[in-house]
Amino acid sequence: MAKEFVPTLKSLLGNPVYIIYLCVTIIQFNSLIGMVTYKPKYIEQHYGQSASKANFLMGMINIPAVALGMFSGGVVMKKYKLGIMGAAKFAFGTSLLGYFLSLFFLAMGCENSKVAGITVSYTGVEGFSYQERSLFSDCNSGCLCSSREWDPVCGENGITYVSPCLAGCTSSSGSGRNTIFDKCRCVALADTQPGNLTVTLGQCPRRESCDRIFPYFLALSVLSSFIISLGGTPGFVLLIRCIKPELKSLALGIHTLATRTLAGIPAPIYFGAIIDTTCLKWGYKMCGGRGACRIYNTSAYRIVYLGLTLGLRTVSFFFCILGFGILKKHIKREEKNALTNGSAELESLRKEENSSIHCEQFILASDCSPDRETRL
Repeated sequence: MAKEFVPTLKSLLGNPVYIIYLCVTIIQFNSLIGMVTYKPKYIEQHYGQSASKANFLMGMINIPAVALGMFSGGVVMKKYKLGIMGAAKFAFGTSLLGYFLSLFFLAMGCENSKVAGITVSYTGVEGFSYQERSLFSDCNSGCLCSSREWDPVCGENGITYVSPCLAGCTSSSGSGRNTIFDKCRCVALADTQPGNLTVTLGQCPRRESCDRIFPYFLALSVLSSFIISLGGTPGFVLLIRCIKPELKSLALGIHTLATRTLAGIPAPIYFGAIIDTTCLKWGYKMCGGRGACRIYNTSAYRIVYLGLTLGLRTVSFFFCILGFGILKKHIKREEKNALTNGSAELESLRKEENSSIHCEQFILASDCSPDRETRL
């Protein structure tokens, strides 16, 4: 078995259809794993949903859609009796349609949350360029606030402040979640109604327009997941049919190993590193050092996250086009070999048939010979 492994592996890796299929699945798995890993965080940061709700929606909506899509893909394969090329075209078509649907995610964007000193100035001017010293203003200069603190509060003016101290608050009432901070001087700078100088715990809610977009985002997410997963079963059948029977178990093992190691491990790492470049405010650990990101630039997050996902899938389509050309040659070669082998088998059968006929004639001639009758 050990001696046969290397020649068998060479034979498998020498199959161009298998190599192209492997490249396509590795690239698409990178895109898929990166998207699935950071989609809850995307929902949380972009649409203002809690982390628990984002994960719950992912599990309850997307996973059943994917399962139904893979089952439906198998039903289509069986009903229409798709061959190798038919399976390849079906998988490519569903992936391409899901790709075009995913482009609509780029248009379903929400504006950045209004956070004083980070996304807007203390006077409420948008298009603000964040720097650490921009958290301080004349309204909180005498409060000795820490720029590392993250305890957001929402003002009556709809602007979030990093902490009550940075909001310039000097007194408070209530306790726990019901705490209200009063006499917040920074709120007065951007408040259109003088006198509302109070803030409450928590970030300000996003605009209603963003809340209206979120159900459409979920619906499109379910639809695109279903359509993309339709090609899962035909793609797997394509892998099985383009490999020799004695190589199928090894091919499946290498395919599983390659997708897990070359997509499952690196994708979350580089997706996370690229997404972190859109962070506006980092938290800090108790013992020092940088902690988790407190707030992202949502516009940049959307472009980076969706752009990277769609970019990987675009690259995979170029490999698919190359694979179609190789697959056609592979099918023609297999058909030619089948015809050649069939002709050879037919010729062999004809020779055997002619030989048996000649033998029967010889036996009959021998039985009717007069010399044989005289001797008898």
